[in-house]
Amino acid sequence: MTNTHHRVLVTPVHIKEFVSARATELEKAGIELIFPTMSRPQLTEEELLRFLPGCSAAIAMPDAYTARVFAACAPVLRLVARTGVGFDAIDLQAATAHNVWVTTTPGANHEAVADYTLGLLLCLMRDLVDTANRTRSGIWRRTQGLELAEKVLGVIGTGRVGRAVVHRARSFGMQVVAYDAYPDYAWATGASVTYLLLPELLARSDIITLHIPASPATENLLNTKTLALCKKGCRIINTARGDLIDEEALLVALNTGHIAGAALDVFWDEPPTNQALIAHPHVLPFSHSAGGTREAHQRAALMALDEVIRVLTGQKPHYSVNHLTD
Repeated sequence: MTNTHHRVLVTPVHIKEFVSARATELEKAGIELIFPTMSRPQLTEEELLRFLPGCSAAIAMPDAYTARVFAACAPVLRLVARTGVGFDAIDLQAATAHNVWVTTTPGANHEAVADYTLGLLLCLMRDLVDTANRTRSGIWRRTQGLELAEKVLGVIGTGRVGRAVVHRARSFGMQVVAYDAYPDYAWATGASVTYLLLPELLARSDIITLHIPASPATENLLNTKTLALCKKGCRIINTARGDLIDEEALLVALNTGHIAGAALDVFWDEPPTNQALIAHPHVLPFSHSAGGTREAHQRAALMALDEVIRVLTGQKPHYSVNHLTD
C-alpha cells in the first residue's frame, strides 16, 4: 500500500465496467478514478478546466485538451490516455511542452470498426435500413439492391482498420483498390490489393471507405473537386473522422445524384448540426459507434488503465504518441 494519492479524471463511462480487473494495481498505486457528471459524450475546454486541475492523469474521449487546459493543469498532470487511436482533439505540442504524456490504445477496436464498415456497406447496397423502416410502418415492398461480388471497393488508408476491412471485403468477392500516403506494397501483394493514386481510386471505385486519421493534410479530403472525380453513382462510407469530408460538397453531390449514397458514422460537429445532410434520403447517419463493441471497450479500457498505472508509478507508457525528454 502507498501513501501517495493520485486523482485520475475518466470521461469514457464504459471504463467503470472494467475497473475491477485492475483494482488491486490501482489501489496499490494510490490511484482514485474520478467520473465527472457529463451532459454530452465529450468535455469542453471549460468543463476540463473545472474538473481536471489537481488530477495526475486523465483517461479521455475526444475531450478538448487545449493549450489552455495543459497550462492550467501543469505540472500535476502527467498523462492523458486516449481510448481509441485518434488524438486530434489534443494539442500535442502543448502537452509535450508541459511534460504530459499522451497515449492511445492501438489495436483495441480495429476489428469492431471493420465489422461495422461492412455492415454499413451492406446497408447501402441492399437498402436494409429503409426496407426495415417501411416494413415496420406496414408497407410491404420488395427492394432491388446490388451484390458486392466484383464491385470495386476503394479503401483510403491501409492501417489496422483498412486492412481488416480489406480482409472482410475479399471474402465477399470484391475487387479492392487502395490509397495510402505510405503504401505497403508487400502487404498489398499478399492481400490482392492494388494501390492507386487518389484520383484513380475515386474514378474506379463503386464504394469508397475512409480509414485515415484527421490532420491538416486530410481535412476535407473529399471536397467539391475530389467528389467530382468519383465514379458516378458511387457510395461513400466514413467511420474515421468527420472532417475528412466537406459536408456541404457531399450534400450537393448527393442532390445531383453524382454520389448515390453515404453512410456516415462521424461528422464535423457531434452531435451533427447539418440537418439537411442527416435528413437526406440517401444518407444513413449514425452516432460515432463503429468501435463500440464490448470487446473493443474492454481492450481499450484495460490498455488505458495500464498506461495510467505505469506513468503514475514512474514508468514510461507503452503507446505514447509524443516524446518527453527525461
